[in-house]
Amino acid sequence: MEFSRPMLIVVLIVILYCNYQALGIKLTFDSFEQTLGEEIVWLNLRVRKYNRTSSVINGTIHMRTYATNDYQFHLDVFYSRLGNQQFNHLPMKLPSAGICDFLDNLYINYGEYVHIFVNVPEKGECPMPQRDMHIFDAEFPTEVIPQIVLRTGLWKALMRGYINGKEIVSCTLVLKATDN
Repeated sequence: MEFSRPMLIVVLIVILYCNYQALGIKLTFDSFEQTLGEEIVWLNLRVRKYNRTSSVINGTIHMRTYATNDYQFHLDVFYSRLGNQQFNHLPMKLPSAGICDFLDNLYINYGEYVHIFVNVPEKGECPMPQRDMHIFDAEFPTEVIPQIVLRTGLWKALMRGYINGKEIVSCTLVLKATDN
């Protein structure tokens, strides 16, 4: 059976596209910054290069007050296609959640990743007492984000915490998405 030149090109394109889809996109930490609320929770976290191909987050989360579901957290997601820090707000509708509900959701949906944190409150523990939680050289688990959503570039997550409608905590996490 002979293949014509156009047919061969189409088959090669399909094979290369399938290969690209199989490999997917990898997310790595780029930066982390807390801009508000160190008196309530101090996120003493730092992103650093672990080796030539990955970066990790390392540090301590100091909870300085008892946390209840009165602390509502909201997440906004931004995307920079060119990776040049010119972010566009994505119109994702992510609901606000109390800190206890957020932690319970983390245990239910992403329980296999809770081991990243040391001294994290148990599921259902609310109010959460003051404590120090640690993260030791953790890479971002890319598999928690559906591959169909991801595109190469920079992704920024702005997390803000409110109590009685007043912003009390704010931090920014920037992730770099690259072809795997």
